[in-house]
Amino acid sequence: MKKLFVTLFVFMFGVLLIGCNKTTTEAPTTVAPTTEAPTTEAPTTAVPDVMLAEMYEGSHTVSAMGSEVIYMYEITFVDGDYYFVSEFEMGEEFYTFEETGTYSVSGTTITMTPEGGEAVEGEYLGDGVISISIKASEMASRSLREMTALEVERLYVGTHTVSAMGSEVVYVYEMMFAYGIYTFISEFEMGGEVYNYFEIGTYEVEGTALTITPMGEEAVTGTLSETGLTISVKASAMASRSERQLTSSKLGIYYEGTHTVSAMGSEVVYNYTIKFINGEYFFVSNFTMSETEYTFEETGTYSVDGLTITLTPAGGEAVTGSINMDWSLTLPVKASEMGSRADRELTMTIPMPEVE
Repeated sequence: MKKLFVTLFVFMFGVLLIGCNKTTTEAPTTVAPTTEAPTTEAPTTAVPDVMLAEMYEGSHTVSAMGSEVIYMYEITFVDGDYYFVSEFEMGEEFYTFEETGTYSVSGTTITMTPEGGEAVEGEYLGDGVISISIKASEMASRSLREMTALEVERLYVGTHTVSAMGSEVVYVYEMMFAYGIYTFISEFEMGGEVYNYFEIGTYEVEGTALTITPMGEEAVTGTLSETGLTISVKASAMASRSERQLTSSKLGIYYEGTHTVSAMGSEVVYNYTIKFINGEYFFVSNFTMSETEYTFEETGTYSVDGLTITLTPAGGEAVTGSINMDWSLTLPVKASEMGSRADRELTMTIPMPEVE
């Protein structure tokens, strides 16, 4: 647009200049028109800015400390900010490296500026693949690695109700996918007891077909859509597998958090969990003060709008929090009956199965 404006300005300036130079009137003369061969300039076409997917994942292997170390990582792009996380095992210890920063896209070039660091460039290669310069660990040097857009969302949630033992049993479950491995967790209450069922396996995606292979079982194929997943699941150890619909979600079921404050001359550590089930939340905080153990509980309702989560405590006023790029939550919680509400970070977790 700027080039067009300049061209028009030059053309108009030329016309005005010619007009200003005509100060005398002369008899018109007829000049035979001359025809020149038109000149053709190669058109210049700007490469449109590529639209990045929200998440990409990748992995690579290096030799370190006499063994092979597998790095698995993902990056999330949201509204000019990015979040990168890498996980690996070394010396029988698990490590996590995180990096945040800003990004911009010009054509197929991706420019990332790590927080406190210098900008680095990468490229969109096509077919959902990017090549970007990453650090896979705190001590690693930055190098170009290819990462692929997710073919399946990270998290899906679902629910259904069945009649059992003379009452209605409500099953809630979440299904998580990452690096070719999936986990399925179900929770339900029966006879006043809360139960969990766990399933783990591998998965493959081809088009809209998602095939899971539960550990020790045969493969099961479901169908992906823009908003969810239809697949046959087992909601309990004794249940038969049946087709259910799950919805893609940024909010999981289980979260935990902790913080420490000084009170009565000592440090008080608050440990708390929150569960989100079918529009209701259940918050439990445990702490010890003066060698006495305390528990504080809060229930209420919740709603999600984009990355904003609204909690309405029973008998209280609504408060809002956020779902973060690293899948954690920032929520204004009360950790005790007398405590004031303050923003705390809670991370996604799972209820650990009992080992017999």
